[in-house]
Amino acid sequence: MRAALVHGPGDLRIEDVPEPVAAEGEVVLAIQAAATCHTDVKSVLHGHPSLGPYPARLGHEFAGVVETSEHPAFAPGDEVFCANSAPCGECRQCHRNRESLCEDLLYLTGGFAEKLLVPGRIVEKNLHRIDIPLALAPLAEPLACAVHALAVVDLPERTTILGAGSLGCMLAALATTRGVQPLVLDPHPERRRMAERFGARTAHATKTAADIATGRADLVIEAVGRPESWELAVQMAEPGGTVNLFGGCTRGSTFSVPTARVHYEEVTLLGTYHHAPRYIAEALRILAEATHPWADLLGPAISLEQLPDALAGRLHTPPPAKYAVTARPSPGA
Repeated sequence: MRAALVHGPGDLRIEDVPEPVAAEGEVVLAIQAAATCHTDVKSVLHGHPSLGPYPARLGHEFAGVVETSEHPAFAPGDEVFCANSAPCGECRQCHRNRESLCEDLLYLTGGFAEKLLVPGRIVEKNLHRIDIPLALAPLAEPLACAVHALAVVDLPERTTILGAGSLGCMLAALATTRGVQPLVLDPHPERRRMAERFGARTAHATKTAADIATGRADLVIEAVGRPESWELAVQMAEPGGTVNLFGGCTRGSTFSVPTARVHYEEVTLLGTYHHAPRYIAEALRILAEATHPWADLLGPAISLEQLPDALAGRLHTPPPAKYAVTARPSPGA
């Protein structure tokens, strides 16, 4: 079968790999839908904590049909969304309900493939039967991250989101559902138009003093993932406000914070990473409600063979926030 493997920084290949075989407690998933995000781009270029040693399987937003099952809760033919991690449930962080910081967090990548072996812990804790279209289900992973980001902050009327990519749109949608219309800043007009479809007010952003004045808010969420955007977000917070540094930057990067912002102006800085099983379940529930045009976020459909060019930015100019990747035909096609 075919699968995407990262062999080193910038070296992504589509290769033949052995067919997976399920042991006790495991299932083999026939991948029917997968989606890319900027984390995949970063993972290919710089690696990622979830990848593991090279050569590493790639793809963390995926759904499919159970092909074989050695777990009593699932049977062949079940349509499922598979989360890309499972906490241990036993460590100090898990007992604090901070499962995204689990000391033994089990990651699963490999959704860009025809099939994938799902380990027993993930089957037990974070494999979910679905009643939504398979094509839509991969969005549950990033949406769960957005649910996590808003679960740990108060949501004031004056909320600004930096970045109108897929996560910025998801954050905007969640905010509007809770009665707050956020301001989303982004330099790309097509992305601003998309954010407006999810209920946001939008404005052009160029990382200038004007942006700081426009975006001043009691809650600022950075959804870009660049150090300079983190610094801009800190500057935008009103005294007494909160900044959620949600967009992940390249590991090893740094940013600067004026001490007066934190001490004299009592600006709170926090970060949210990843998700937990309860956030995945909530994301699937939200997708099932179909309150927002979620399918608009899936982006152009591509084949597995086109994936290296897509993640390298060679398919579209400018590259879309996401691609929908198909590795195999649907049953009966």
